[in-house]
Amino acid sequence: MSEIKAIIVDDEQHCIDALQTMLQKKCPEVTVLGGVNSVKEAKDLITELQPDVVFLDVEMPHQNGFELLKLFDKITFDVIFTTAYEQYALKAIKFNALDYLLKPFSIKELQDAVQKCVSRRNGQTENSTSPLEVFLQNMKTLHQTHKKIALPTINGLVFMPVQNIVRCESTGNYTRIFFTDKKNLMVSRPLKEFEELLTDVDFFRVHNSHLINLQQMQSYIQGEGGFALMSDGTQVEISRRRKADFLKKAMQF
Repeated sequence: MSEIKAIIVDDEQHCIDALQTMLQKKCPEVTVLGGVNSVKEAKDLITELQPDVVFLDVEMPHQNGFELLKLFDKITFDVIFTTAYEQYALKAIKFNALDYLLKPFSIKELQDAVQKCVSRRNGQTENSTSPLEVFLQNMKTLHQTHKKIALPTINGLVFMPVQNIVRCESTGNYTRIFFTDKKNLMVSRPLKEFEELLTDVDFFRVHNSHLINLQQMQSYIQGEGGFALMSDGTQVEISRRRKADFLKKAMQF
């Protein structure tokens, strides 16, 4: 098993010590190169030691963990977030397959996160776009006036305005995304992850297989659950159990 070099970043020293002990005892494939308490120290240590993975606290004095990541032009390491604050964009982190540990976390959760890191690095290709880069791009663009989403493809990323997405359809562990120009794109992410990312920007999961952009809905057709008539001419079935929530949301437009 190849060695995984790690750095721990946390403003509380006892958290660094506890995590280092857990890694030494339960994750022998991980070698901790050091631990630091601030963003500035972390930037210097990461640049100097070039770790494979950084265990990164989110909430720290002066600057947070996300601000640390923005200091790097190119992310060459994996990140496992460690945080006591569940509200810190965890759905966006999860959407991009980044690992996070919600304090207090168990040994099993730590081992699972480390194993994902090992698997990712073993399968990483030179031209692949890291999930972290996708995450940072989505965090940035989803808060801009003209919101865009970064969609990972085999060749890199496609940047698409959210308003140009008509609907998303589940295909097993993949999602096919349909756009206003009648084109579509298959993405290797399950529909649930798009639901978690896009619900706050006027998307609604109307069916187990369908997520629609309410801004692209033209009308509602009555029925047991009913149908949403979309701008591309498609009729998307609405499940009976989601009908009430859908109509409540739709009435806000």
